Formats: sequence, C-alpha cells, structure tokens
Amino acid sequence: MNPQDTDVLLPTSNTLSRSLSGQISRKLGERILSGEFEPGQLLPDENALCDEFGVSRTAVREAIKMLVAKGFLEVRQRIGTRVLDVRNWQMLDRDVLMWHQSITVDNARLISLMELRQSIEPDAAYFAAARRNDAQLASILDACMQMEKNAANNSEYVLSDARFHIAVLHAANNPYLDALENAIFAGLMLSIRITNPDEQRNRKSIPLHSSIAQAIEAQDPAAARERMQEHLADSARRLSKVVNETGSKQI
Repeated sequence: MNPQDTDVLLPTSNTLSRSLSGQISRKLGERILSGEFEPGQLLPDENALCDEFGVSRTAVREAIKMLVAKGFLEVRQRIGTRVLDVRNWQMLDRDVLMWHQSITVDNARLISLMELRQSIEPDAAYFAAARRNDAQLASILDACMQMEKNAANNSEYVLSDARFHIAVLHAANNPYLDALENAIFAGLMLSIRITNPDEQRNRKSIPLHSSIAQAIEAQDPAAARERMQEHLADSARRLSKVVNETGSKQI
C-alpha cells in the first residue's frame, strides 16, 4: 500500500500540507511514533534541527508548536524540547493517524486499534441498519461489489474494504461516530495488510462483508451487529496469530 493511496479516504490537513513546517512536523512525528525518539528524550536543539532539515528557525519552531499541540512534545526554557509520555499523545488526531501509515507499527498498537474497531463498529452496524437511507445503502452495496471486482488486485481491494467500513459508519447517522472515521480507517489500513495478504484471503472475507450489507439492507439491526462482530472477530484472530508468531517484533 502506497502512502498516497491512503489519501483517498483520510482527509488531509494543514500539517500535511507542503509547507516546510508541516513537512518537518510530520517527519518528527513519525520518528516519535516509531520510537526513534522515546518518551522523556530530548530532541536535538533548534540549531541542529535547522541544519538537518535545511530550514530557518521559524520553520522549526512552527513544526515544534504543531507537535506540542498534539501532545507529543513539551518545551521548557533552559532544558529543551522533550518527548512526552504516550498517554499525552493525541492518537485520534487525523495527522497522527496518517503518520502511522508511513512507519512500522508495533504489535501492541495494531492490537489496540483492532480493539477500538471491535468496540465501535458492531454498534455502528446496528445503527446503520436502523437508520440508513437509500443513498447510504447504495454506498455500502457498491463497496461490496468493488471488493468482489478487485479481489485479485490487493491495493484496490483494500480501498474498497475501507470504503465499506466507512460507509457503514456514516450510515449510522451519528456525528460522534463520524468523528471516529479516521481512526477506523487507520486501524483497517494497518491491519489488513496482515489479515488479507492475498486474493484467497480476500475472497474468504467477501461473504462476511456481504452478510453485514444484507442485514443493513433488510433493516435488521441485531443481525447487522452480530455479523460485524463475527467479521471483526475473524480479523482479530488472524491478526493475533501473526502477532503471536512474531512475538515482540514489529510488523
């Protein structure tokens, strides 16, 4: 999956712009997420960052401000810029979720994102079955058709799968669930390369998605929730199997 592909669904924002400060904040953010800069560690000083990126102090300061706002960093006079504990990081921020697509994500974070999906998506499917309109149903059914059509093309299949889950989320017609779109998308994009590595696995997943769509079409909330639970439980089992095989390694 190319990083550019994720832009199809995950909205861009100011820090992902072509501005120098946006580029620097992204590079530093990715290095923090990947563990190159660990919590408690001081970043190189301002002059060193200017030299590394070949930019002015203004660009570096703006980038640092962006990361401070996302809870990654704190700046203290006479001490420097320190990486904060992960509990302070704004993990649902759209930029932070996008940065995950460009790094090797540790197993624990993959499992956490899957747990988030299992906590949210079954109820979203329940409400989608109860509240969806015709246009929203059409989007869900179209995503299913695209998954079938692109089963042999993994890049296109992954995007169709993501569109399906986001379409279900939107069909719940709950603005607070809509706010979790980026997190659901990021979790899916990171895990699906492991749970669906080839056409054979894709074709096994399609009936699970179709059963969810059928329950939503029939306006059967209980069935929609149950089918989504079954689908995500299957994905979680496959993800856990790979994680257990790799132990503490990153995937």
